[in-house]
Amino acid sequence: MKIAVVGTGALGQFYGAQLLLAGHDVHFIARRDADVLAERGLVIHQVPTNQVASTSTTPLIRRHPIRVHRHARDIGPVEWIVVTLKTTGLEALGDVVPDLLDDRTRLTVLCNGLGVEERIAAWVPPDRIFGQLCFVCVNRDDDGTVRHLAHGAVAVGSLAQVPVDDLADLWTGAGVRCHRPASLLEARWRKLVWNIPFNGLATVHDATTDLLMIHHAEELHRLMAETIAIANADLAAAGRGERLEAAWADEQFRRTAEMGAYAPSTLLDARAGRPLERDALFDEPLRRAGLLGVAAPSLARLTARLP
Repeated sequence: MKIAVVGTGALGQFYGAQLLLAGHDVHFIARRDADVLAERGLVIHQVPTNQVASTSTTPLIRRHPIRVHRHARDIGPVEWIVVTLKTTGLEALGDVVPDLLDDRTRLTVLCNGLGVEERIAAWVPPDRIFGQLCFVCVNRDDDGTVRHLAHGAVAVGSLAQVPVDDLADLWTGAGVRCHRPASLLEARWRKLVWNIPFNGLATVHDATTDLLMIHHAEELHRLMAETIAIANADLAAAGRGERLEAAWADEQFRRTAEMGAYAPSTLLDARAGRPLERDALFDEPLRRAGLLGVAAPSLARLTARLP
């Protein structure tokens, strides 16, 4: 299929590479990385995981040339738009999506946080908007090299609760383990149980995940418990029957222990002086806690301490 990957950070390159290896016609839309990608292509170091097939067969992905474009108009309509931008850059889609869209095009967004798909509905019909959460550790070096450190499975859902079979087939066909949660809202909250404490505290303490688990475990547990409480209240308010179990917090610690000294994306953004994804990751969950009457003092303190 013809696919456009919008955003060429670590996430876009890693998952775009899996689609390339599966034989799809993948086009990357890049801004600051356009020249580097055009000159040297993809360079991705992978570690073996049973969640992504290519990690066991292709420890080093070198792909050159690849199709890199600065403007969507050079690509034309596609079957899938894969958005890997930070939530701070989603407004740029207004200048990109119209050139990629026709009556068959569907869009999936790989951002974290809440309210993401609703923002994209300004440019794409809701029944063609999908979301996915990526349970992966992947970073990009200063020279553009991408390093996959652990995991890689995805969870997929849709804004309008339409079937997700085609999207799930796209990723399983590319060798990526794909989960289908009961709802996209549940999947987003499950990811936030990790993202809120680890992204937030890593930024506040300027520390990698291994150090957080050693020195700030109690604070991590409090934030996870609050996030689960807000999530379950939000799911109930939305008329959903699914709930996040308390044991989900323990699972986050187990998964994080496998990551080693991992620097979450918000920490990397803070160190580089880039805008943080505050709205979708921290402010919106805290706002919903207030609306739902769920006490979240640890989340409020964390949010107030973010730069």
